[in-house]
Amino acid sequence: RLWVNPKHSFPARLRELSPQADPVTRTYAARFTIERSDDTVALGMSATVTLSHAFDEMLATLPLSAIFNRGNGPSVYVVTPPGELELRPIKVASVTENVALVTSGVSDGDQVVRIGTQKLVAGQKVRITDGD
Repeated sequence: RLWVNPKHSFPARLRELSPQADPVTRTYAARFTIERSDDTVALGMSATVTLSHAFDEMLATLPLSAIFNRGNGPSVYVVTPPGELELRPIKVASVTENVALVTSGVSDGDQVVRIGTQKLVAGQKVRITDGD
């Protein structure tokens, strides 16, 4: 809903989401594309965005610290049975304050590295600890 005409709404698609929060406001900058705009819409207008999503396909809820992006989209490290790291691309449906809702890329029972992912490499041998 545009601030100039809050009674009219438009469908929109998320085009860009900042990977880092603003250090002061702790918010993420987001840019949306209005799918079916009309002549009342002008570049740079402010709007109120209401998000909705069906989570029927959700596979996992992962902490944000487990997810990283090295320029190829969101990924996680999964520990394979011989104790080796496998880099796996994932699809994130939604992000909350401290978790991401993942719809593909991980399976039930996968052991996902939750912290320190920026220091790891695929194929690296790791040891699993019981600590939480």
